Amino acid sequence: MATIIDKVTLEHVASLARLEITPEEEEPLLGDLERILGHVAQLSSVDTSAIVSKRPAMTELRPDDPREGLTREEGLGGAPAMRDGFVVVRNVMGGEDE
Repeated sequence: MATIIDKVTLEHVASLARLEITPEEEEPLLGDLERILGHVAQLSSVDTSAIVSKRPAMTELRPDDPREGLTREEGLGGAPAMRDGFVVVRNVMGGEDE
């Protein structure tokens, strides 16, 4: 059976998720992910042509009537921190905070 996920892909996904994986954790994690992805791959072979959707069809939507919205103060009033009319959040992408 072909490998679904390799060490390079695992390291890439871990870096995207900001996970630190030790060398001791790599092999067991690769095995677990391989089994999980194998089960997911099996789902593509299931014949679903006879399954009827239980979700109701959206045939009519409510009218999109313009109406008065919130003021800037009302909309941003619950923000923990603001600067120059914008919400201030902590940096999650790396780099330096201003």
